[in-house]
Amino acid sequence: MSEFVANWAWTFLLVGLTVWMLFSAMTRPGKVYEFPFLAAVMTFAFILPQLPGLAIDRFLPAGAYAKTIAFTVFCLAACQIGWSLRVKPMRLIGWTFDEKKLLIVATVFSLVGAFFYFRLSRLSGEVTIGTIISGLPVIYLFFARLLTYGLAIALLCLAHRFSWPAFCLVAFDCLFYLDRILVTGKRGETLELVMLFALAFWFYSGRALPRVAVLTGLIAGTLAMGSTEDYRNITRDAGRPVWSAITNIDVVENFENILRNGGPEMRNAILRVAAIDRTKELDYGIFHWNILVFNYVPAQIFGPELKESLMTRFPGEYDREYDPSVGSTETGMADAFGSFWYFGAVKFLLIAMAMRSIYAAAMEGRAGAQILYMLSAVPAMHTISHHTQWVITLWVHMAFFLLPALIFARQWRDKSADAGPVTTDRLRLAAGHPT
Repeated sequence: MSEFVANWAWTFLLVGLTVWMLFSAMTRPGKVYEFPFLAAVMTFAFILPQLPGLAIDRFLPAGAYAKTIAFTVFCLAACQIGWSLRVKPMRLIGWTFDEKKLLIVATVFSLVGAFFYFRLSRLSGEVTIGTIISGLPVIYLFFARLLTYGLAIALLCLAHRFSWPAFCLVAFDCLFYLDRILVTGKRGETLELVMLFALAFWFYSGRALPRVAVLTGLIAGTLAMGSTEDYRNITRDAGRPVWSAITNIDVVENFENILRNGGPEMRNAILRVAAIDRTKELDYGIFHWNILVFNYVPAQIFGPELKESLMTRFPGEYDREYDPSVGSTETGMADAFGSFWYFGAVKFLLIAMAMRSIYAAAMEGRAGAQILYMLSAVPAMHTISHHTQWVITLWVHMAFFLLPALIFARQWRDKSADAGPVTTDRLRLAAGHPT
């Protein structure tokens, strides 16, 4: 009985912290775009509904639930603490940009990304929807990400001032986004599309989404989260949305089922934490190197032997008692615990500090930081639901593709004495809003 008391005590503490972080963002416009609120949104919608059923599950390892939820509390608190440290604004890409060059970059990114999105859409739903993708789809997704870069840049230009080229690029990119959202039921892409629009206009106009609308969307999204699998099953079988079948999905029953039985992601996390805590075999961050090799060393080019040799194996990487369901994640708490035990919460602290630095620069009106934060917001949220490498992998991807493009679009100063920056047709930086 004492174990279940501990389970519920930690559960209520996590609920309380999450709700506090959500409602503390209601104190002024724009706080809903800050990382602590976004982390709390992911916890509320993705993590909390899975807990009631797991808190009373007698088949989980003894004490594992309480340990996992306690660690989740530490990680979520680290997100808030890291954001509150008032780090210096990022200066890495604090440049002025030529608007015409930015639109050229956005056009190239959009066309290349659209091509790979199109190629991906032609593949069978059996290999792209609700399953672990590998091989060719991975390559397509790797380059399809460029479309998101093009959309973010075009949106920022459009928010700065209306132009038909920017508008047409945004409309073009949205068509591919909507296709992926409707056909594959991607929750991340749905949220990312909303955040890209919201952040672009927040940075340039200071207009934030109504807080009531944000909370309403949060509740609706939480209820719909449990029906994603049903939606994907329909679109995978038919190759397209079948609205007559979609409208028959019982959203309330699916949500109640998660509350009763728990969800696979937190079950995975609990089992992983239990195994790691039992063996004390930590990877000390090797996990991140392995993910980078997995993502950036294609076996089709270099061969599986070379790729395998670059990855470092560590004790405790596999556990015979652990068999996650296909398509489910482990959550970022599992890999953080696997790296440094309870001290793994520092991963979330560092991510929050990095996001704070980017956001501070963005609020100063630095276009490069605005683009970076727009593209990082949702991947940073996935550090809660998927793994802490999610946003780091994105930053490496941007270093390869986005950074050279921004260097090309940079507005260089006139070399003549005291000439100052060229002002013709450049994307000027808007004044930041107080944080």
